[in-house]
Amino acid sequence: MKRTEGRNLFVTDLARVVGVTDPAALARKCSDARLKGVWIRVGRGPTRDQNLRLANLDDVRSELAALGVELWGWHVPFCADRSAAADEAAKVLSWADAAQLAGIVVDAERTPDNPRFRGSEAEAIAYLKPLIQGLDANGRGIAFSSHDQPSLHEDMPFKPFLDLIEDVCPQVYYTSSRPETRLRKSMRDFKALIPERDFASRYKPTGNVTMGEDVGFPDVPTCLSATTRFFELVKSNGFSSCSLWCWDTAPGEVWPLFTSTPALDSPLSVHRDTGETMNLDTAQLKLNLVQDYVPVGNSNRPGTKLVASSITIHNTDNSSPGAGAAAHARYMKGADAQNRQVSWHFTVDDKFVYQSLPTNEIGWHTATHQGNSSSIGIEICMNSDLDVPACYDRAALLTAWLAYRLGIHVPSGIFQHYDWSQKNCPRVLRAAENGWNDFLAKVQRNFRNLKQVDAPLISHREEDHHHDPVA
Repeated sequence: MKRTEGRNLFVTDLARVVGVTDPAALARKCSDARLKGVWIRVGRGPTRDQNLRLANLDDVRSELAALGVELWGWHVPFCADRSAAADEAAKVLSWADAAQLAGIVVDAERTPDNPRFRGSEAEAIAYLKPLIQGLDANGRGIAFSSHDQPSLHEDMPFKPFLDLIEDVCPQVYYTSSRPETRLRKSMRDFKALIPERDFASRYKPTGNVTMGEDVGFPDVPTCLSATTRFFELVKSNGFSSCSLWCWDTAPGEVWPLFTSTPALDSPLSVHRDTGETMNLDTAQLKLNLVQDYVPVGNSNRPGTKLVASSITIHNTDNSSPGAGAAAHARYMKGADAQNRQVSWHFTVDDKFVYQSLPTNEIGWHTATHQGNSSSIGIEICMNSDLDVPACYDRAALLTAWLAYRLGIHVPSGIFQHYDWSQKNCPRVLRAAENGWNDFLAKVQRNFRNLKQVDAPLISHREEDHHHDPVA
């Protein structure tokens, strides 16, 4: 399903934001500010918002799209009962169709003074299931926006929203120049609810640039300082997307700040792995893939068929100089590996990928039947003479390439060895601050930018010389 990307900005009153501005000029402003999405309110409960009645809404959307900026909508569900929940979902789908929106952000909150979402888990499911199905059928996305600290809102049914929606955009509404305190609390709460392997790819915080309402900054310098720091925190934590509340009351001074801050998907922010688009064949060439299979009949190549639904990442635990991919492939064909009953599919170093098993045969690498019977094993080298960044770039590309070819979901189908048997592996990634999350972010960037090989359709002539003529 379509996901949120990059930097996005909420809008409450689109007419106020557009004002007398030409839609083309507004789109250029958004593009210069490195926005990937503008998120307009489409309704509260069953009531359609005035934003969808804007006379030049189609022009705004088309001018934004021409510059690569998507127009999303956000909806505040009430869902007092199941019938109301289903009705609201149907209306949101019709609004998204009519306005040709790229996706919907579900703004589900519950506070003592304004209950907003009034239902239980059953109402949440009655709202979400038809909404997600309808959006996905038309190539649209969905995201979830809510309180930044679920532990303070125990009466809010977070579970169905988190179970059914991948992108989580909590409202981290700090009003000081140090957003890290509140962001840290929010991350702590959501890490308790989102699997570790998915956190960096799913958690996409919403920062604050508001000068009014109940979460306004005391002055413009504080707002600018907080915004700068928020962008730094988003980048350092490896998050692939963020949003900001909200355009309506943001100071004009934030726009030059947006423009001068690299976008999350720009080469300045992703360093070595620039996210270049490449087809599968080009990616394979870049991997330097060498097939060096364990011989058929060796005890550590059982030949049991595998239909992989996941990829498991390991570290070799061998820091000896020269203990690269070729050395480990050679080891796997020897007596010690057979005696230990150990095998895996790929070994990666800074120059090569060695493949030791076909991807449709199981290996013995997770210490569990469930893991071995469902997962491709990738060992990442850690020899002392390794170019470490180059090695992990290669490992991330290999993971994305395999996932793309085999139909494995990224990131939820990418596991650590630890996830299967609680072994501290891959220990290099686990020991580094944000190591696993940074690796997953690299995999996602590669996966997003892979594409099939362009090839024309062909047909054989009647006098096809590859086959014997029919008698």
